[in-house]
Amino acid sequence: MTEEPEQIGELVFVPNPDYPYPFAVPKPPRFWMEEQTGVLASAVELYMSGAPVNKQQLEVLQIYLHQYLERAVLASNANRKQLVARINKLRTTRDIERFADELAEWGVEVF
Repeated sequence: MTEEPEQIGELVFVPNPDYPYPFAVPKPPRFWMEEQTGVLASAVELYMSGAPVNKQQLEVLQIYLHQYLERAVLASNANRKQLVARINKLRTTRDIERFADELAEWGVEVF
Protein backbone atom coordinates (compact mmCIF):
# COMPACT_ATOMS: atom_id res chain seq x y z
CA MET A 1 0.00 0.00 0.00
CA THR A 2 1.37 3.40 -1.01
CA GLU A 3 1.00 6.28 1.42
CA GLU A 4 -0.59 9.50 0.28
CA PRO A 5 1.61 12.60 -0.17
CA GLU A 6 1.89 14.74 2.94
CA GLN A 7 2.10 18.52 2.73
CA ILE A 8 4.03 20.28 5.48
CA GLY A 9 4.14 24.02 4.91
CA GLU A 10 5.09 24.45 1.26
CA LEU A 11 6.83 21.08 1.15
CA VAL A 12 5.23 17.92 -0.24
CA PHE A 13 6.58 14.55 0.90
CA VAL A 14 5.98 11.11 -0.58
CA PRO A 15 7.41 8.38 1.67
CA ASN A 16 9.83 5.93 0.10
CA PRO A 17 8.68 2.42 1.11
CA ASP A 18 12.23 1.12 0.52
CA TYR A 19 13.56 3.34 3.32
CA PRO A 20 11.00 3.42 6.13
CA TYR A 21 11.68 5.21 9.39
CA PRO A 22 13.35 2.53 11.56
CA PHE A 23 11.30 3.14 14.72
CA ALA A 24 7.60 2.70 15.43
CA VAL A 25 6.13 6.19 15.88
CA PRO A 26 2.61 7.52 15.36
CA LYS A 27 3.77 9.86 12.60
CA PRO A 28 7.24 9.24 11.18
CA PRO A 29 9.48 12.16 10.27
CA ARG A 30 9.80 12.89 6.59
CA PHE A 31 13.26 12.69 5.06
CA TRP A 32 14.47 15.51 2.84
CA MET A 33 14.95 13.10 -0.09
CA GLU A 34 11.21 12.35 -0.06
CA GLU A 35 10.24 15.98 -0.74
CA GLN A 36 8.72 16.39 -4.20
CA THR A 37 8.86 20.10 -5.11
CA GLY A 38 12.66 20.21 -5.33
CA VAL A 39 12.80 23.31 -3.13
CA LEU A 40 14.08 21.38 -0.13
CA ALA A 41 16.63 19.37 -2.14
CA SER A 42 18.04 22.59 -3.55
CA ALA A 43 18.37 24.12 -0.07
CA VAL A 44 19.94 20.95 1.35
CA GLU A 45 22.45 20.79 -1.50
CA LEU A 46 23.54 24.36 -0.78
CA TYR A 47 23.75 23.62 2.93
CA MET A 48 25.81 20.48 2.34
CA SER A 49 28.20 22.34 0.05
CA GLY A 50 28.75 24.95 2.77
CA ALA A 51 27.32 27.72 0.60
CA PRO A 52 25.16 30.43 2.14
CA VAL A 53 21.40 29.95 1.94
CA ASN A 54 18.95 32.76 1.23
CA LYS A 55 15.94 33.62 3.40
CA GLN A 56 13.53 31.32 1.54
CA GLN A 57 15.96 28.39 1.63
CA LEU A 58 16.54 28.96 5.34
CA GLU A 59 12.78 28.94 5.96
CA VAL A 60 12.41 25.67 4.02
CA LEU A 61 15.23 24.08 6.02
CA GLN A 62 13.57 25.26 9.23
CA ILE A 63 10.23 23.72 8.19
CA TYR A 64 12.04 20.47 7.47
CA LEU A 65 13.97 20.47 10.75
CA HIS A 66 10.87 21.36 12.72
CA GLN A 67 8.75 18.48 11.40
CA TYR A 68 11.64 16.05 11.72
CA LEU A 69 12.44 16.92 15.32
CA GLU A 70 8.80 16.90 16.39
CA ARG A 71 8.38 13.34 15.07
CA ALA A 72 11.76 11.64 15.51
CA VAL A 73 12.77 9.29 18.27
CA LEU A 74 15.30 11.10 20.47
CA ALA A 75 17.59 9.91 23.23
CA SER A 76 15.54 9.73 26.43
CA ASN A 77 17.33 12.65 28.08
CA ALA A 78 16.96 15.02 25.11
CA ASN A 79 14.80 18.09 25.65
CA ARG A 80 12.69 18.02 22.47
CA LYS A 81 10.84 21.25 23.28
CA GLN A 82 14.10 23.15 23.81
CA LEU A 83 15.65 21.75 20.63
CA VAL A 84 12.58 22.62 18.52
CA ALA A 85 12.56 26.15 19.96
CA ARG A 86 16.10 26.71 18.68
CA ILE A 87 15.23 26.03 15.04
CA ASN A 88 13.85 29.52 14.35
CA LYS A 89 17.09 31.02 15.70
CA LEU A 90 19.20 29.37 12.99
CA ARG A 91 20.49 32.03 10.57
CA THR A 92 23.43 30.62 8.62
CA THR A 93 24.67 27.43 7.03
CA ARG A 94 27.16 27.16 9.89
CA ASP A 95 24.33 27.48 12.46
CA ILE A 96 22.49 24.62 10.75
CA GLU A 97 25.66 22.52 10.63
CA ARG A 98 26.30 22.97 14.36
CA PHE A 99 22.65 22.20 15.14
CA ALA A 100 22.68 19.05 12.98
CA ASP A 101 25.87 17.92 14.73
CA GLU A 102 24.22 18.44 18.11
CA LEU A 103 21.14 16.51 16.99
CA ALA A 104 23.37 13.61 15.99
CA GLU A 105 24.51 13.46 19.62
CA TRP A 106 20.83 12.91 20.55
CA GLY A 107 20.51 10.08 18.04
CA VAL A 108 18.94 12.07 15.21
CA GLU A 109 20.44 12.21 11.71
CA VAL A 110 18.45 14.83 9.81
CA PHE A 111 20.66 15.02 6.70
